[in-house]
Amino acid sequence: MHLDAVIRQRGFFLRRRDLLATGFTDTHIRAALAARRIFRVRHGWYSVPDAPEPGVRAVRVGGRLAGLSALETFGIPVPRRNRLEVAVRPTASRLRTPDDRRARLSGSGRTVVHWTDHRSAGLSWRVSVADALVSVLVTETRDVAVATLSAALHHQLVTRAQLDGVFARAPARVASWRSLVSALDEAHGETFYRLWTADVSMPCEQQVYIPGVGRFDFRVSAHTYVEIDGAQHDPDWTGDSASSWHNDLERATAMAIRGDRVLHFGYRQLYGDWAAVLAAVTRAIADDEALTARRRRHPYRPRAPQKRRRSAA
Repeated sequence: MHLDAVIRQRGFFLRRRDLLATGFTDTHIRAALAARRIFRVRHGWYSVPDAPEPGVRAVRVGGRLAGLSALETFGIPVPRRNRLEVAVRPTASRLRTPDDRRARLSGSGRTVVHWTDHRSAGLSWRVSVADALVSVLVTETRDVAVATLSAALHHQLVTRAQLDGVFARAPARVASWRSLVSALDEAHGETFYRLWTADVSMPCEQQVYIPGVGRFDFRVSAHTYVEIDGAQHDPDWTGDSASSWHNDLERATAMAIRGDRVLHFGYRQLYGDWAAVLAAVTRAIADDEALTARRRRHPYRPRAPQKRRRSAA
């Protein structure tokens, strides 16, 4: 096999000594470097041009992807963090910046180092899902941690039993968070809404299915529903999937015919003005309760459409 094929087969990153043990020589390595089939990640480490970029950055630092950075590469939609998390061995030295193998890693910047990787970097460029989740429980806030673990459970990257094992390895102070994790959360915005309303004792029922209409994120009262909308709900959405804008309008119309109300909140509102979101939901619940009481006394009877009168010629 070619040298670059061996590197791909062994997990995209190999040390010089591993290549020599495989049977290659320094002459082979120099030839592959000259042909740009491989490149030097850091001193003594080699990779291929199509290697995962987050992995390249982590190995260049001197460790493996950890925490939220690792979980994102497993396909878990995590709350965005403009930083790189790297797990290194407690005895690690000569750490480098993720973008320059010649520059030493300073104490500041957007690289977070976890001195917790007790196993050798070996052939893997990221820690396991379970190890990453433990790191999240140790370093992140309640909201971010619960959202991340809920996403891992929802996307079936961990089982409930494995999640119990993750909490068993985490500090005792986070044990109460286990009951907050929900596989029903389809996005971290839903997790945050669920947690924040629970903090103020506002009830909500999650993932409610309405026959003929579809599922809604939350039902907060008898006739009031809440949807937490990501960017794909925007009419100008340009992602891989189709925009759900028109479908949202049709669903809202169908719910209005039923006598129900759907409140839509975007992530910018949710994170930037939670007080306004909470006030809107509180008012909608109060209005629903008042209207429901009136409907009991005066049931709604739709009027037949009246024919338009023709004007005199």
